[in-house]
Amino acid sequence: MKFQHLTIRAKLLWLTLGLVVPLVLAGFYNLWSFWLVSRAQLDESLVQQAQLAATAFEQQLIAHRQTLETVSSLAGNGLESNFTLREYLDSIVKTRPEWLDLQIVDREGNSILAQSSKPSNITAGSVADIKDEAERANSFVVSAEPYSDKKLHFFTFGQPIGNGNVVVARVDVTSANAVFENLKLPEENIIAVFDRNNQLVYRNQQLPEETSEKLIETPLFSALNAKREGIIEIESPYDGVERVYGLALVRTGNYVIAVGVPSSRLYSPALQQFARQAFFGLLIASLAIAAAFTFARHIVKPLHQLTKAARSFGEGETSSRADVADGGSMRELGLTFNKMADQIAEREEKLKELDRLKSEFVSSVSHELRTPLTTIKTLTRVLANDRISAEERTEYLQTIADECDRQIEFVQNLLDLSRIESGAYLISLVPVNAVKLMLEVAGINERSARMRNLSLTFDPPNDTLPPVLGDPRVLRQIVGSLVENAMKYTPENGAISLAVRQADRRIEIGIADNGCGIDPEDVPHIFEKFYQGRPLLVHDTSGLDEDASDYFSGTEAGGVGLGLYLVRNLVQQCGGDISVRSPASGLQKGTEFTVSLPLA
Repeated sequence: MKFQHLTIRAKLLWLTLGLVVPLVLAGFYNLWSFWLVSRAQLDESLVQQAQLAATAFEQQLIAHRQTLETVSSLAGNGLESNFTLREYLDSIVKTRPEWLDLQIVDREGNSILAQSSKPSNITAGSVADIKDEAERANSFVVSAEPYSDKKLHFFTFGQPIGNGNVVVARVDVTSANAVFENLKLPEENIIAVFDRNNQLVYRNQQLPEETSEKLIETPLFSALNAKREGIIEIESPYDGVERVYGLALVRTGNYVIAVGVPSSRLYSPALQQFARQAFFGLLIASLAIAAAFTFARHIVKPLHQLTKAARSFGEGETSSRADVADGGSMRELGLTFNKMADQIAEREEKLKELDRLKSEFVSSVSHELRTPLTTIKTLTRVLANDRISAEERTEYLQTIADECDRQIEFVQNLLDLSRIESGAYLISLVPVNAVKLMLEVAGINERSARMRNLSLTFDPPNDTLPPVLGDPRVLRQIVGSLVENAMKYTPENGAISLAVRQADRRIEIGIADNGCGIDPEDVPHIFEKFYQGRPLLVHDTSGLDEDASDYFSGTEAGGVGLGLYLVRNLVQQCGGDISVRSPASGLQKGTEFTVSLPLA
């Protein structure tokens, strides 16, 4: 039977199975990952315990070394009549019962001076061996040797004196009991010390009877050969219990500290939690399958309605919406669908608007490029005529140059806009003299204003103003663009005034004109990208001259709507603000732009 021929309930069952089975498998995978993480954490904890024990053990060895260094220092003053040395040796063996004996031997291995705390059956071979090793290493050395009559060990320490003699001490290995007991590790933990040959030197729990300490042919011996740090899990050759051992290396003497915990005790809580979560996972899967049948009849009808609405919407009927009369989760789903449909419809309208703006932008750019190019082409052909006067030729060449400059500025504005929006436009903020900058801009634009029969004035303030923080090149571009904009919308015989003033902790640069002004509806949007404002429509022109009356026509302005958008972005790059008033302050017409910049 094909899937599409099944009932809604059967489809929901298959859907539930299709969802639950992967979830169950993912759950088991997560449980297995949880088990691995838990085991890794337990292993890490065991390794840390071993490292803690190794640190404590090494500190004990270092303490013994410091004692021998003191003896070596005292012995360096001579042995004969050295009562301080003898008293120190005597105090060591009396106050430290774990020190079996302490002696100074010469080059031939003969004992020159010795102190012993109690009789012990210790061979002299270990003394000679440690003496030879200390002379070769010329530093503190340590080794472990067994008693000849029982399964106990002692440490043999050697420290060169410097004149060929060596201080040799033997300490009972059971002195490590106090060191490890101070760590407060769990009682079930086994703490063992193995020497460089992987032979057992110390074990905090007594060995079973008839147990050999030799591990040459046991798995533990092989494991220690392969790894002296980290984690191993292996059966103990001493009591047959499988344990997890954390291993840590003691650099002094090349000993290995092993802290072992029975595997069943270490991992049992994590395994129990793993089994418990697996049980609940299967239970939830079963309940999910049962719930599929229970809720099928409650979701079929609203699901059909939602499907119908979605199909209609997908076919282009953007007004199609889901019925949300029913309550519960399906109502929320319907509301979500309707919200999504509204957002998509709104996005479609925005895309249409963007497409319209793009078309207008392309058209405006084409116009901005075509008009001056046409002028340049026409004047170039006129210049080819030899009958024009020198004065006319100079004027035409100047016009061509001006139109070229206009196109270069237009293209540069487009490039600057692209750099700003991509974050690649870099500015360098330095202290700038605002008055000097305004004088430069006024001088640059004076000729252009005069050619248009406009008055461009700048009255520097009497007081010296503090410098502003900005980029000189960018600030010149900002003020120049605003001046050019003012000249563009001011009729002949109009006036443009520049001003600089201090307002609190900022410097304000004003560019005001008595031109046509801006329509009040356009003022809030004048700095938006691609927005082309309209000159202010003046209904009563009785008080204006003929040229001005014609100029205040209310027609759309030229350009592509990027100039003021670019100016605002450049001002913000310098940390400033820009505002506009139309009519200008104190006038019934015109426009005033104010650029506010921070002090340096």
